[in-house]
Amino acid sequence: MSTTTTTKKHRVLRSKIALVSAISLSLAGGSAALAAPAQAADSVTHATSAQSSPLFASAHITADTPYFAGFGAGWKRLVAYPGKVYYPSSGWVQVKQERWERDHWPDQNDYLGTSYFSKYFHSGGTFTFKSTHPLQRTDFGYGDKTEEVYHRVSYRVYKNGYWSPWSKWVYSDTASIYR
Repeated sequence: MSTTTTTKKHRVLRSKIALVSAISLSLAGGSAALAAPAQAADSVTHATSAQSSPLFASAHITADTPYFAGFGAGWKRLVAYPGKVYYPSSGWVQVKQERWERDHWPDQNDYLGTSYFSKYFHSGGTFTFKSTHPLQRTDFGYGDKTEEVYHRVSYRVYKNGYWSPWSKWVYSDTASIYR
């Protein structure tokens, strides 16, 4: 009889622990689900300064608006995606640039490619970078004669034998380029 009572008490206790665990997990998941839309909001940042660690000096990066850059082979229109990064001390700076074509909801934006740039600073300074690429046609609607392009950039620094984490993305303004 005493074994049955003890077993029942343990089962009840285990079920209460399981219930508390399930409730706490669902609450944690619910708060994460509620936080996701706020993070996914389309906030446009044009420049940022970041200090990811006390080991690394902070830098400042800017994404400038893309622009028409003339014609390439076969009279293909070219688009330039410029930006600059300022780093106050010595060390390597690496920039990652992603190029995009903006679409209206419910369509997703079209990924156009990625470029990387690196620069070593002896004592700090500004590094201006620019990638130039042919305009890609991603919009096929009747009467739509432009492509709406933008880019986003991020940087990291190499100092004391370590790479910092990538900074937050910085977005340029959107430019409408006539096809």
